[in-house]
Amino acid sequence: MEFANKELLRYLRDAVYKSPEASLDVDVLPESLQEFGHAFKHYVESVMEATAFASALSRGMVDEKTPSRGNEIAAPLKSLHASLRHLTWQAKQIAYGDYNQRVEFMGEFADAFNTMVEQLAEREHSLEDKIKQVEEKTASLEQGNLLLSTLVHYIPQQIFVIGRKTRKVLLTNDVALAELEQNADYIDTITRIISEKGDTERNSGIDVEYEYNGAKRYFTINRFFLEWQSEDAEVYAILDASETKKEIADLEAHAYIDSLTDLHNRAYGMMMLDLWLYEKRKFVLVFTDLDSLKYVNDIFGHAEGDIYIIRAGEHLKTFSPDAIVCRVGGDEFLLLAEGYDYDEALSRMNEVAYNLRNDDYQQNKGYIYNMSFGITAVDQNNRMSAGDIMRASDLRMYDNKLRNKQKRKPV
Repeated sequence: MEFANKELLRYLRDAVYKSPEASLDVDVLPESLQEFGHAFKHYVESVMEATAFASALSRGMVDEKTPSRGNEIAAPLKSLHASLRHLTWQAKQIAYGDYNQRVEFMGEFADAFNTMVEQLAEREHSLEDKIKQVEEKTASLEQGNLLLSTLVHYIPQQIFVIGRKTRKVLLTNDVALAELEQNADYIDTITRIISEKGDTERNSGIDVEYEYNGAKRYFTINRFFLEWQSEDAEVYAILDASETKKEIADLEAHAYIDSLTDLHNRAYGMMMLDLWLYEKRKFVLVFTDLDSLKYVNDIFGHAEGDIYIIRAGEHLKTFSPDAIVCRVGGDEFLLLAEGYDYDEALSRMNEVAYNLRNDDYQQNKGYIYNMSFGITAVDQNNRMSAGDIMRASDLRMYDNKLRNKQKRKPV
């Protein structure tokens, strides 16, 4: 016991005073303390990783790679990182003129940020009012047209002035002209789409989508009418929202995808579970846990453990083409499949588990893949909440895991 205590003290001392690059040797501990050593080593590594991530965030590096899976110490930093990325996106939206953005977190900063956005909106409205006053006071229509022609060249939106009868383009700003140089049919396509939508009198917030050169493009259009050089005309102010749409799609994909397996994550699974319950669908929820993953990680390395997780996810996807498979954390998976009852789902999961146990990759490697699972069937008359369903499946999964352990015990 005295030797074990001395070895433990020396190990803890090395953990505190060694450089971050040094590797703690768990094997120096007695066997009875090695599990503690592994846990403490993971703790030290998690603290150093969280510290480095916090340092990067303090320097405004919001594109910094997030800490590794399983680092619970860094969970608040990951949440802060996601908030900062979203805040960066909101700031970009404001730069594009979207003053509806509001921050509902971060305390006093949120108050200051929201006040700033409101002031920007008020100033823009004030500027619009001043421009309107200038236009109303302009004695000559020609002078008004000249003023408008000058102003439109300095705004980021595309501006087109089109004769209502002749359909000729009477004026474009620089941004609009550049668009026409790339696609001569551009404005004809836009006006045709608006006409097909039936927005003959609507003059603001018209959303247009069309495909050009194999890529989808998205526009928000404001339209109004005026007299231009003694001719009735309509003005199109067009904002290209294609990049914004792409950024939103990228953010949504990042928010709902597990980085290791490319499966959906827990947030997506819970969102779909709530939706299916609201829509009163018939489905099964399968909660799955991998057997002996810690053993594989400890004995064969975390790289082998990651492969175990990935292979299990691939087998779960074979349940059905329409099944939603999510990695909810560590070695746990959530599967949602519509139209199945309990017996059908049990039969399919037994096949999936059998195929996992016989996966070619882990043959002759000294360990066997296996999964424990619990199934809960839900129909249109369901009265359980999402939490009730998750707990029921979790309990059934643990019963299944105990039975699997009993089968593996030597006779």
